[in-house]
Amino acid sequence: MQTYTISGSAWEGGLLPSWHTASAPVTPERIAGVFTSLPPLTRYEVDRLHRMGVPMGALMGPPPLKVGYVVFSERGFEFEQHCPLGVEGMRALIFLILNRQGEAWDLVAWCSRTGQLASWLGRAWAIGEDTIYDVRLSDHGALPVWRDPLPLLQANGEGIVLVRSRMAVHYLADAEPLLAEDTWHGEELQQILTRRCPRIIVPAPKELAA
Repeated sequence: MQTYTISGSAWEGGLLPSWHTASAPVTPERIAGVFTSLPPLTRYEVDRLHRMGVPMGALMGPPPLKVGYVVFSERGFEFEQHCPLGVEGMRALIFLILNRQGEAWDLVAWCSRTGQLASWLGRAWAIGEDTIYDVRLSDHGALPVWRDPLPLLQANGEGIVLVRSRMAVHYLADAEPLLAEDTWHGEELQQILTRRCPRIIVPAPKELAA
């Protein structure tokens, strides 16, 4: 796992407004500032995940896991405090997503109770996407792809979890081979990562003659 740095001071304005209404550019520094301002896991959450086989290094980072109350939608997720009054969020683990340069790129929320997984800015296509070209020391040399973040955490962050599979197709074609959890998961990955041929239109004979 790469380390991450926050250049400059953390953003002092608290959490960002909704990504689809924010007028100011969402820079790596602002994303890192938002992530830093989120609360850490409680002692109960740390102990519970540790009992489930998650090593402390995966919880404490860098980057560490954070938590927050979020509202999921078809477009991603938003922090509860930026939603209309009366809209209740659910507690979720928050992952910091880095780009290949090690800069803060997006945030991903995962609610283990409902299984919902989504990105904040719509940029991230996978948790761990910055590591897909890292050196692989296993005998098979494959990139582990996990169904959800729990086995990723249990593997100490080795591998990825898909967040936006359509977007992932463009990157994973150059990162093969991929390691699925089981046969069924392998078939699922085969289906969602297969590029569909674009629709092709052939001109009618009269159009060719013209």
